[in-house]
Formats: sequence, structure tokens, C-alpha cells
Amino acid sequence: MGNYYSDLGPDFKKRTYKLRDIEGYSYNRMIKDDLKDGAVKKEEILELYECMLVVREFEEMILKLRTGAYECIKDYEYRGPTHLSIGQEATCAGACSILNISDYITSTHRGHGDSISKGYFAIRKMNEKELKERCPEFVNLAGETLLEAVMQDHVFRTIAELFGKEAGYGKGRGGGMHIFDFRVGHLGANAIVGGGVPIATGASMTCRIDINKENKGKVVCCFAGDGAYANGVVLEALNWAAQDQFTNKKLTSINIGLPIIYCIVNNHFGMTGRADGEVTGVDCLARRAAGFDNDNMHAEVVNGMDVMAVREALVRAKKLATEGNGPVLLELNTYRYYGHSLSDPRNEYRTKDEEERWKLVDPVTAFRKRLLDEGVFKEDVLNALEKKVAERNAKAARQAVDSADPDPKDVIKYMYTDSVCEKVPSAYQKIDKKGARPSIKRDSEGRVNYRDAIKEGILEEMERDARVVVYGEDVADYGGAFKLTKGLLEYFGRGRIFNTPISEACICGTGVGMAMTGYRPVVELMYMDFALMASDQISNQAAKWHYMTGGNVKVPMVIRCSVGGGKGYGGQHSQSLESMFCHIPGTYVAYPSNAYDAKGLIKTAIRDDNPVIFVEGQLLYGNKDVVPEEEYFIPFGQAKIVKEGKDVTFVVWGPAVVDAIKAANKLEEEGISVEIIDPRTLVPFDWQTVFESVRKTGRCVAISQCVDIGSYTGEIVAQVTANCFDHLDAPVVKVGAKNGIAPQAYSLEKAFLPSVEDMVAAARSLK
Repeated sequence: MGNYYSDLGPDFKKRTYKLRDIEGYSYNRMIKDDLKDGAVKKEEILELYECMLVVREFEEMILKLRTGAYECIKDYEYRGPTHLSIGQEATCAGACSILNISDYITSTHRGHGDSISKGYFAIRKMNEKELKERCPEFVNLAGETLLEAVMQDHVFRTIAELFGKEAGYGKGRGGGMHIFDFRVGHLGANAIVGGGVPIATGASMTCRIDINKENKGKVVCCFAGDGAYANGVVLEALNWAAQDQFTNKKLTSINIGLPIIYCIVNNHFGMTGRADGEVTGVDCLARRAAGFDNDNMHAEVVNGMDVMAVREALVRAKKLATEGNGPVLLELNTYRYYGHSLSDPRNEYRTKDEEERWKLVDPVTAFRKRLLDEGVFKEDVLNALEKKVAERNAKAARQAVDSADPDPKDVIKYMYTDSVCEKVPSAYQKIDKKGARPSIKRDSEGRVNYRDAIKEGILEEMERDARVVVYGEDVADYGGAFKLTKGLLEYFGRGRIFNTPISEACICGTGVGMAMTGYRPVVELMYMDFALMASDQISNQAAKWHYMTGGNVKVPMVIRCSVGGGKGYGGQHSQSLESMFCHIPGTYVAYPSNAYDAKGLIKTAIRDDNPVIFVEGQLLYGNKDVVPEEEYFIPFGQAKIVKEGKDVTFVVWGPAVVDAIKAANKLEEEGISVEIIDPRTLVPFDWQTVFESVRKTGRCVAISQCVDIGSYTGEIVAQVTANCFDHLDAPVVKVGAKNGIAPQAYSLEKAFLPSVEDMVAAARSLK
């Protein structure tokens, strides 16, 4: 037995575990042989050449812009990134040439070529109806004229986004490093190295489990550079994609691997450091796959300077992926001629001789030579094509420069979407029930505890919409660390709820990918402390894509995380970090303080089309309230007046609400009437209810279990002071945890967290 885990028990007999070979540079054919065998058509070869020309022309335009040498727009001063991919044209053109319009890609900050190529080949595959739907302004055109107009529009919108124009793909909000086109499956370039890899992995999860047959057969092509493959979340994603549970017949009825092709665009430099011979210890980056999959993810090394070699490798990779044998990993060995950006002269870490040797196999000029030498095309055909591409780019560039800039008054437009899931598409209304429905226990008064209230809300939403999936560490068989999801596996099956590796960044990143491709994941991080492990995928990915795409994509996902303050778990399991995510525009933050609100808020969160950080107080899990069995919702941004009063306002959330009620009762004995307001969501925040209360009472105390310094209570102090100054009879004060690290000792933790006495003292100080 080769596995450590076996139903038959341990087996420690001596053995040798062997790694399988990884092939390299297997393609070695003449173009005319591919034509003869029918592996490629003559017009497809010309398309490959044109696509590489389009990419090269675009990239050289950026280069010339810096010196004013791009004649048609020499009056334009370009401000923005200059991460050129000149030399890498074969990787993007060869890969995208075999993808369907609906197949997905993700890309990198050096991703202009990937974006251009995905759009180029998608447009080439469109019929006239599809071309006119993409560009209704060309409805009166037809044939080649229509095709050329749509192609120029693609180049124009790409340049416009690079230039930060309203006509760009992201309306100038994202720029070239975040370029996308969801209409043709381009999920976005990513300025965070490796940031798009878990997103691509999540998109492939959607493709794998999607019950809508129209979406079956899609693949995801994930482009990332050599530098990314030393990055933690990238390695997490490879491990994630290769999980046995995706193909283990004992665990799943969807017995297929993830349909994803990881393309390592190895241009030999992360920024200035070399992967080979310097910052890694392997002879090829394809070797990474051996650490995660017994089949090496079908890994191979491909000549990334030869567009035909890349194309042939992708044909085989796509076949593997669509037949359920993914994931697949390809290392495309290529080269970038310029530095990390144009401010990098590159002469400090490589030689001109090295560059010249690579230019001998330049993907564009070497391919052109082959086409002529093998008699595939004549010189005049190639000359005409080159002229057309140059003129198209020049026209698009001039059009982009002359187009409108975004209106400054719209600077934060598209930060959030105001949409929710009001109607479930018919394909997702049918639920495949695997077993008995979990029962939610109510006492004789109809009360349910906080834990089961959240569970009931999730259960109802999973029954309503098959796109709602739940995953995280230990949430399946075991029901999660706090047993909140117990019973959901038996009811919905492992296609809807499943365990994950201990990979918080990948849990959130794959959730982003699923959300961007139509699903509504509910992911669990167990403890809020672990959100710091996933902070990039939450703060740079989930939070920003709706804005950076000018509202073109929604990220409807819920990130559940519990807060353990008060249980003696110490500094790495007890932090209340909700204030951190209030500082990240693009996410909502909900924090129910009781079971009734917990059910209503989790249902609202799941139906909302924005990413939601859903914070759960562990000290509240056992608290009971009357929770109706019928459906109800708690609107975001609508505070709850827990108790009415006239002398002082407490603004308080989470477990601190329980203590605030106790404090208010004590103060009542002294003749101080306290009004308690629970905002329920910190983002969006119900300022109006708070302001109205403070204008009535004249005093305010902001309370939470967050460490006092930097807490969102400070924002409450600032806003109340600014908006209620004339009504205040005393300064606004705040109460929070000590400015330190949560201790484990009971005596110390009791002193660390805000107490009833602290709240009483704060109110007394306002006399």
C-alpha cells in the first residue's frame, strides 16, 4: 500500500516511492506536416501570426510612448505601468488559440498579451450575430468589415483601459494590470503575483460541479509567471486542485478532476531574481507538480518561443482537462526582452549576449521565417497582414487618447453593487437531496441557539439555490470545529459541502473564483485570526473586482469567521478583527449579537451580490432567542434599538451587546437611562439611527471587543462628533479591549476584555 491512510490499517513494509518522469520539448514537427495531418488549418496559422503581431505591436507602442516615438499619439503623456511581455507572444497566442469563447483564463500584471489573445481568438470564433451583440454600434456592418470593426474595438478598449479611459474594459478603474473581459471568459489580470491562481482554481470548481449542462466542458487556463510558483497561495492552489476527494468514488458522485490548465510562463525572471539557478532548487518548475499529484499533473516543459509547440501542448492539455483528468500543469519556457518595467535597465543582472541568443528564436520573427521557408505563405501576404495590424493599433490608440476620461464625481462609483439574488435560475432550483433534512431543535418557547439559527439560515438558502456551496476546514463529516454545519453533508452531499486543506488563502481565493463564475460560496475560516492568512484574497481580490471592472462582475460570497475572545484561547485564536475589514472598501461586514439576527443576517448575506465578512461570536453560540421557522431577513445597514433610553447612547456590537445590557440595567438603578443600539452590520452602517439617538440623549459611548487602538469605535466617535456636535453634552468616549495581545490566563483575559464595569464607568464619566 502506498498511502499512509488505509481502511486496512498501517503498513510499514520497506518500499521506494518513485517520481514519474516529466517530459520536455516533445514537439518537433514541420508546419507543413501539421497541415498535411490536419492538426491545423492554414487560416489558423495565419491567425496565430496575426495574434502575435497584435500583441507585439501593442507592447512596442508602450515602449515607444515613453520616448514620444509612437507617432500617432506623440502628443499624449502616458502615466501608468510598463510591464512589457515582448518575447512572450507565443505563450498567449498558442494557448488562447485552442480555447473556446466560454473557456476561462486568468492572467498576471504582465498580462496584456493574454487579454489581447483571449479576445482575438474569441472574436475570430464569433458568428455575425455574436459580433453584433458584442458591438451593437456595428449592426449595419457585415462580413470581414464587421469582423475588422469588432477587432479594432477590442484593441481600442484594451488601450483605453491602459490609458485609464471611461471606454476601457474596466472604465479606467482597473488599468492594464487588472484588465479583463468577462464576455469572452477573461476573469482578469492580477497585479498581486500569484493572486489569480486560486481564483482560476475556484473557477474550475464551478466548471466541475455546475449542474447547468450548458456550462459543462469548460476549461480554465491559468497564466502565471515563474515568480508566482514560489508563492504560498499558488502552491496551496496546486495542492487544492489535486485533492483526491474530487475523484475518489467513495466521496463524490462527480468523479472528475478539476478542468484547469496551469501555464507557468517561465520568462526566467521574477523581477530581477532568476528562478533557475538562484531562487529555486529544481531544474524545471514543472517539477513543482510532483509535490502534489502522483501523476505530476501531467506536467511537461514546452518550448514557449514556438507558438506551434504551445498550441500542440494546449490541445493535449485541454483534452485531458475536459475528459475529467485534470489538473494539468505546463511550463512554457520563454523570455522577456525588457526589464520588470521600463524603469528597470536590466543590465545589472543579465547580459546583452544572453538577450541576443534568445532573440535568435524570437517567437514572431522566427515564426515568420518558418512560414516563408516552408512555403506556407508568401512575403506579400505577411507584409499586408503586418501593415494591417500596425494601422489598426494606431487608429485604436488615437481613438483611445481622444476618448473621455472618467468623471471625477464618479471616483467611488462601482464600489458596491446594490443587487441581490431575487430569483434563482430554473437550472439551479432543483436540489439533489442525499438524505434526511437536518432538524433544528427548538425549545417549548420556540427558541433556537445562535449556532443553529445560522445553520438554519444556511440550510434554507442551500435548499433554495443549488449554487450555494459550503466549504472550509472540517465542515463536512465533523460539522466544523463548532458543529455548526453538522448534518448538511448527509443532506446535500459532498458536491455542495466539503472539507478543504488548511489553506485559508486558497479557501477564500477559490471562493472568489466560484463567485465570479456564477456560484454563491459560503466559506468558513474557523477563527477570525486566520483571516490574516487570507487577507490578500479577501482585501485585494474579493473586495476589489467589482470596482476594478467598472461594475462588470459581482463577487457574491460569504466568509464566515468566528471570534473566540473570552474562552482562554490566547493571542492567535481570540482576536476581534472586524475593524480591519471595515477599512477595506468593497466588503460588507456583518456581526449578529443574537440568534434572531443571526439567521436573518446570514440569509441576507448569502443573497447579497457583494462579498460579506460574517463574524460570529463563539461566546454567543449557545445563547437562545425565539427564531421563526418561516423565512425572514435582516436588512444590511439597519441598526436595532435593543433598549430605549434618554440619557446616554451605547453603540455596541457582537458579544459586547450582552454585557452592555447588563451595564444598562446597573445604570438604571442609578437613574441613568441608557439607549442601546446594535448596528448589526458595520459596513454598511446605519448612521441615521445612531445620530437620532445621540441627538436625543446628548451622550454616546462606542463599545466593542476589538483592541481599542484602531477599532471601528473610533470611526463612530468621529462621525458622531462631526454630525451631532451641537447636541452633545459631553465628549464621545469609547470602550474596547486593552491595547495588547489577548492572554490565555483567565485572570488576565478578564482584565483584557471590556467588562460590564468598564461600560458603567464610561457612562458615569459623561455626567
